[in-house]
Amino acid sequence: MMLKNKILTAGLFLFTALSFSQSVYIGKIDDICYTSLDSVNNAVYVFFKDYYKKIDLETFEKDSVTIVVDPKFDFKAYKPVLVNSKYYFVHNQGGIVYKLKDDTIKRIDNSFNHKMQINSNIFVYDDKILRYGGYGFWSARNFFTYFDTDLLEWETISPVNSEEVPKGTFDGLYILDKDDAYFFNGKSIDDFNKTEMFLNNEVWKYNFKLNSWSFLGTSDFIDLTNFIDLTNFAHPIRYKKSLLVVYTNGLSTIDLGNNKLAKFKHGKYSHNMIPFLNNYFLNDRFYSFYYKRNTINGTVYFRSASINEFIGELISEQPFYSNHNLLKGSFYLVAVLLLMAFLGNVGFKQFKKRKKIVLLDNGLRYQNKFVEFDQKAMEILKLLVLGKDVNSNKILSIVEEKQYSAAHNERIKVQKLDEINLKIKTLIGLSDDIIQSKKSHIDKRIRQYFINKNLFFLSKKDLLK
Repeated sequence: MMLKNKILTAGLFLFTALSFSQSVYIGKIDDICYTSLDSVNNAVYVFFKDYYKKIDLETFEKDSVTIVVDPKFDFKAYKPVLVNSKYYFVHNQGGIVYKLKDDTIKRIDNSFNHKMQINSNIFVYDDKILRYGGYGFWSARNFFTYFDTDLLEWETISPVNSEEVPKGTFDGLYILDKDDAYFFNGKSIDDFNKTEMFLNNEVWKYNFKLNSWSFLGTSDFIDLTNFIDLTNFAHPIRYKKSLLVVYTNGLSTIDLGNNKLAKFKHGKYSHNMIPFLNNYFLNDRFYSFYYKRNTINGTVYFRSASINEFIGELISEQPFYSNHNLLKGSFYLVAVLLLMAFLGNVGFKQFKKRKKIVLLDNGLRYQNKFVEFDQKAMEILKLLVLGKDVNSNKILSIVEEKQYSAAHNERIKVQKLDEINLKIKTLIGLSDDIIQSKKSHIDKRIRQYFINKNLFFLSKKDLLK
């Protein structure tokens, strides 16, 4: 029973240690050159001038390893990059590359410090060191280079499947998500005044499998100097598929895959982190460097915290970028669809016209044929086509001549109707009369005339007459 209680106590202690914030002493802020995350081995490295500390993120145990450094090597001029558990150090301005071999940092490249890629984005994709953009000699780059570990030189990547490419940038942010790299928040050089730079608000995506660029839209600039100490820039934290930016008054996450900007309040352990050192998120926990309260000697500590301890209450969510070209394209698409609908409607009407008899002022047209009628015949046709059943007297009033008797005028009416029937039958190739008659339901003495209206094309204008 005693053994069981000890095991339970040990398990509870371990759970508590892993579930709540842990802290460990690192050193003086002025002595720290760089920090780096080894996500494969679950460790953080803190580099000093002639040694580094390796912090195990599970146990928070520290190992200090002395290293031999080339006198020409200056940690703060390089960015450490981890490739297959091997540390490389890439110069912030040009092509010089060092590598940590055993306990010695040695130069390995066949390049030189060309100063053409100052403040470019440096990252690892497909086990290759890549850099994008950068400033040099009054211009900014807009292409990728990668370090060839066989030739020990830098080569370029060509966006062969792109219809457009971004303007060159430097000092920008990026998010790498599988085969997609997003770039934003950079600075560019004015095309007409090479001594002037401007904040570039464009957001672009590059797909390494397709070797193609895509313009996503424009966004507000993220100010990374929003701190009490404006001499140091904040380093955003890679948080899941987003970047987490820490401000004096809160936090923001930038998710470009879903075009979302979320703003949060500070959590318990985010407000006093050291933003200009690299801080990390791994396996659902944050790992950050911080100063203890009421300390003035620049002593740095390192701790872990859960998501809820680091990120506070959600304040707002909104799209990160907007694409006016997409809106314009949508407008054009709607306009094209409406035009197609209009043309389709016109075409359909024309098709219907070709299959129907069209009433004209002086006759009838059917397909490519035309037959002429006199004024009285057209008046009778319009009366029959545009109206309902027509009494005999109405037709008689159109054709009668006052000098003739009623019987003679009746014969004139019948002859006119026969003439109309014959011409229409000949025009469309039918054997039956188009105009027919019937006795009125109200008064059997009255004869009514009607026509097969389905044979005629009637516009809305005709129907309103």
